[in-house]
Amino acid sequence: MQRVGKSRVFGLVFVVALLVAMMLNTRFVTPEELANIGPKKFNPQQTAESLFEKASAEFGDRAAPLPEVIAGIQSDPAAAAEKFDAVAPNADTLVFAVTATGTVTQASAGSVQLKVDGVPEQTLVIVPVTIAINGTVLRDSMGFKFADAPGQSAFQFVGDELKKLMQAAVADGVGDPGALKGKTVTVVGALSVVGNGPQPKAKPVNIQPVSMLESS
Repeated sequence: MQRVGKSRVFGLVFVVALLVAMMLNTRFVTPEELANIGPKKFNPQQTAESLFEKASAEFGDRAAPLPEVIAGIQSDPAAAAEKFDAVAPNADTLVFAVTATGTVTQASAGSVQLKVDGVPEQTLVIVPVTIAINGTVLRDSMGFKFADAPGQSAFQFVGDELKKLMQAAVADGVGDPGALKGKTVTVVGALSVVGNGPQPKAKPVNIQPVSMLESS
């Protein structure tokens, strides 16, 4: 009986010592730290803001003159893509960073049409300025891929948030787009080309604007 009692005491001491050791080697975290453990929750708005900030900083250097890009895509899109460092979000699409200065020949609340020297007369140059802006084109031009988002909805939301930022940038740059007819503007943005072959001259081009300013 005495031996059994000593064994129990020894076992109890061992357990206590083990618990103390575990306590000394355990780091307790606050609720805030616990919330930050593991992968961060994907935030489409923050992602869009980061992409737009990067585009605003980089497009000035990346953007090629629109007349040169149009001449390229109307003759040899693959060669133009290599020359102007276009992004290919999929096998049938190329996205070019472009810049153009032209006279506004038509203006509405949704878009403006530009006459740009060096662009064929048959090729309409359209710049959407409000609801017609497509943020997914800018998203794709920045190399943001489907795999970079946790799912289809989040991937689309990034484009939606970019659209809002692009609309705000246009409003800051030119005010009321409907009042621009006859004025000269400079736009920097993304031009999406769908199809592998040469583009017809009669096919309009749409520049999704990163910035748009009235020229002095």
